[in-house]
Amino acid sequence: MARTGIEQPALGAPEPVRDRNAWVVLQARNAIDSIASLGNRMHTSRSGVLAATAAVVLVLAACAATPPKEAAPVDTPPVSSNEKLSADGLFAFGKSSLDDLSVEGRAQLDALASRLLTGRPFEIVHVIGHSDRIGNAKANLDLSNKRAIAVRNYLVEKGVPADRITAVGRGAVEPIIACGDVSGDALIACLAPNRRVEIRVVAAS
Repeated sequence: MARTGIEQPALGAPEPVRDRNAWVVLQARNAIDSIASLGNRMHTSRSGVLAATAAVVLVLAACAATPPKEAAPVDTPPVSSNEKLSADGLFAFGKSSLDDLSVEGRAQLDALASRLLTGRPFEIVHVIGHSDRIGNAKANLDLSNKRAIAVRNYLVEKGVPADRITAVGRGAVEPIIACGDVSGDALIACLAPNRRVEIRVVAAS
């Protein structure tokens, strides 16, 4: 069969572009230009009508194609902070009550309460007391628990909601430092980092 000299306009395969609508518009414009060119080059004929129809069908198919699904948003876990306060700065050695809080310790807790009340909204605050390993394990657990409770109560007095702050003591089971080769006063000084109160804040999601 003789060639008519009329070529069907070729539409490129969709490329992975960021804006699919822009690609469709571009292909439509190309098809329209091709059809207009065909109209200028041919008389009304069966082959011309078929070529123009094919171009329009391809453009409509591209427009009807299902757009790529957008990636589902990733849930970001709540941001948490962990602040360590020296128990030696908060309390005298071996002390644990609210009345035993030092001037320096009260100033630290005042600043902490202010940050909690004016900073990013939080879900809950965990106050965790820790002791060193000197002495009886049960007594150390009790001391760390009382210190955590004292800190919690002080923060509640400063306006932190009581139902969003917890207190617990861990004793000496989570040490920061071991100090295995010292004794006496040197051991007490070496173990100071273990005597602490941690403030773990879980931010609201």
